[in-house]
Amino acid sequence: MRTAGRFSSGCGFTIVRRRNFARTFLALCLIFSPFGVAAASLAEQNREYTSLWSHGDYREALQTLETVIKEHGDPLPVRWLVDRAELRYETGRIDEAIADLESLERNRYSSPAHLLRLALLYRERGHKEDYLQTLGRALERARQAFRYGPSSDLVVVLGRISELQGDNPKTILNSLYAMLMEQAPDYAPGFLAAGDLACRKWDYQLAAEYYEKALKIQKDNQDALAGLAECYWKSSDPRLEEHLERLLALNPNHPRARAIQVEMALDVGKTEEALRIIDEALAVNPNRMEMLALQSAAWFLLDSSTSMALTQRRALELNPQASEVLRVTGRIASRHYRFREAAEFERRALEMDPDDYLARAYYAFDLLRLGDAEEGRRQLEQAFKADRYNVTVFNMLNLLDSLQRFETIERGPFVLQLPRKEAPILANDILALVQEAYAAYTRKYDVELEKPIRVQLFDNHDDFMVRSVGLPGSVGHLGICFGQLVTMDSPSARSKWDANWKSVLWHEFVHVITLQKTKNRVPRWLSEGISVYEEAERDGAWGQRLNVQYKAIVEHDPLPGLTEMEIYFINPKTPAHLMFGYLAAGEFVHFYTNRCGFAALRKALDRIGSGLAAAAALAESASLSREELDREFQTYFKKRLAPFDNLPSAPAPQNSKPRLFDRGASMTLAQQEWSARSSPFTDAMRSARDALQSEEWDKAEAALKKAHELFPDYNGADAPRRQLISLYERQKRRDDLLAALRQQIGWNATDFPSCRKLVALLEEDKASSEIIPIAERAFGIDPFDVGMRRSALEAYRKTADKAKVLASLDQMLRLDPTHTVDYQLQRIETLCDLERWAEAEKETIQLLEETPYFWEAQKLLLRIVERDAGSPAGQVSSTSSLGTGKPPQERGK
Repeated sequence: MRTAGRFSSGCGFTIVRRRNFARTFLALCLIFSPFGVAAASLAEQNREYTSLWSHGDYREALQTLETVIKEHGDPLPVRWLVDRAELRYETGRIDEAIADLESLERNRYSSPAHLLRLALLYRERGHKEDYLQTLGRALERARQAFRYGPSSDLVVVLGRISELQGDNPKTILNSLYAMLMEQAPDYAPGFLAAGDLACRKWDYQLAAEYYEKALKIQKDNQDALAGLAECYWKSSDPRLEEHLERLLALNPNHPRARAIQVEMALDVGKTEEALRIIDEALAVNPNRMEMLALQSAAWFLLDSSTSMALTQRRALELNPQASEVLRVTGRIASRHYRFREAAEFERRALEMDPDDYLARAYYAFDLLRLGDAEEGRRQLEQAFKADRYNVTVFNMLNLLDSLQRFETIERGPFVLQLPRKEAPILANDILALVQEAYAAYTRKYDVELEKPIRVQLFDNHDDFMVRSVGLPGSVGHLGICFGQLVTMDSPSARSKWDANWKSVLWHEFVHVITLQKTKNRVPRWLSEGISVYEEAERDGAWGQRLNVQYKAIVEHDPLPGLTEMEIYFINPKTPAHLMFGYLAAGEFVHFYTNRCGFAALRKALDRIGSGLAAAAALAESASLSREELDREFQTYFKKRLAPFDNLPSAPAPQNSKPRLFDRGASMTLAQQEWSARSSPFTDAMRSARDALQSEEWDKAEAALKKAHELFPDYNGADAPRRQLISLYERQKRRDDLLAALRQQIGWNATDFPSCRKLVALLEEDKASSEIIPIAERAFGIDPFDVGMRRSALEAYRKTADKAKVLASLDQMLRLDPTHTVDYQLQRIETLCDLERWAEAEKETIQLLEETPYFWEAQKLLLRIVERDAGSPAGQVSSTSSLGTGKPPQERGK
């Protein structure tokens, strides 16, 4: 078993606090002594440079402080030397900052906190031995001070040193920081330290809680705001924007805030904007390693290898072991799905610094995404040895262990992995679907795919998310594609009838096409749009619909152009905005292929693969300007959104925490706050409701049909067509019911109950050939439903599709174990009908070994053995009485 290490400090302590009366007495002595005026002047000087510092005016703050130091003369307050070191660092004068802290140590003024800071500066300059030695001295001095009564500051320092030395973060939180926060509840740095530790160890929810507590103590604490913003960014929380704005209003040059801005710009493809922010940050501190690393990544995204090499050289001049610059470039490349290049950056980072465990973890993840499971696992194991508290590495290793219970099936270009118990039910259908897509789209998009293409299906959603991104959660995700790897939830991992796994798999396979055709350069919005478009082309029930929750977006937000599309996916305001992005992107591709021809789209993808920006490639391939393309699309999209005019006005969409987006299967109109307002659609729905309650059936039917015409995409539980189906059932209007059911399942990809009702009616009509496509559509929603499987089996038998009968019996053997013997007998009969005699004989003998007196099985064995003899035994009917056996004494008759 893989376990986390333990660190036992045994650090029970009581925080030393100065008495209030002592502080008051000292203050009075200063006021009424010769030193009182000097102390007041000193306080004023402190306020001047610290105010500039807090507003991000680092150079001015440093100049002010240096002037104060020059005028003051020796001895200087230790705080001034420490602050000067920090301001020198913030302005890029790192060697001078180191010299200041070294002078403190020489003069025996260094506290454990000063030594810790000096150690970190040594590390940033690549002085590894100095770093380790100074960190050791800091720990020794902290332990000595601890014996005489720990201060709050000392506990924070001891916790950070323990973390740097690889101690258990849970122990640090529980034994040091928890006691600190309990005994010093008004000490904001204690909550900050706990938040920073949790954030560095990937627990963003816990970190955010600590940062929020720090802000309750100091509402404008910049470090707490920065930490909270980082947590929101890394967890895709829409509250990021307001907190980032608040921090930048306080300090427009805050390094952590500026780094988040750069990351956000790079995420949405605004590389020029990212470079502008980087330039501004480097003007303040030309040696900030984080910004140099992000600059390297930005040049990579712009395919500017010369500029990237210059940035990397500059970073290496600062620190010859600056693996961070390559690691961050690799991480950004991976976020843009360029996994092969990402892995190469990470490999080079490890050559530079084999102890960069983060680079090793990223390298392992990208190898796994590229399908190199063996080397990926080896790298993960090494990363785990280096840091046993990286939760993503720990989760991934456990997930890889659990894959051992999966069945692996190789067929053509595909390698399918899924839970062993589900393989007999799903494997053939999955492989048939992806082979159909492979044949269609390699021709249509003129692309040769790298193989093998791996498809992994998980019966536990958290396992799916860990395999995909390293962390559990994000219940809204159904599937993810990495180019050669598709991961997705099995239907058993979702709520009943929550999704259609066939449409999800089709959607993800189209990503294989677009990612590989463009060498993983296609922006997410366009790749998603093509997948949505191809879903609808394959099946009219798939794809995206106008959801009533989009009304607020359509009413209050401007229509997107090409450059705004990516925001919906990378930084959506609300969960509804994310789903609206899928709709908008799919509609753009529909518009584009109709307006410009499919060949233009294929050409645009080729141009994107060669390095041209997506918007420019689409415009060039359509022989239109970007402005013309935006204008024509927005005109088209406005017409497509016209049904929203029939809904009432809705309040502006509000930021909210990410949650599972209700796709409409259970949502009703009544759950919308605005539904009580008057509009053509809501008025028709209310009219239908009133007519149904008063049993005015004709009036109700007319109102429901009108409501459907006004907003045909509404798919909630009270949707007009659903109510019409109930009305026709109540009135026993069989033909109308059949027609409505066919329309409903041809429009709604997750309505299993309607599939079941339609199959039942068709069974009454003995319309076996019509049952089969309905049942197979239903299996995309719930492949484990025994009743639907039984209906399909009977339909296959009546249409004499022996191959389908055989496959269906295999599935029933797993799904309906109470009738195992019956299905085994039917399977043998089918093998006989297919003249697969050897298999039939083998399975009959196995059946008789388990049930030796089963008369029907004995008759089948005679039929098999004597099939060429022309004897009566060889002519025994293959029709069986299911579940019936003859008594043993009749065996010889």
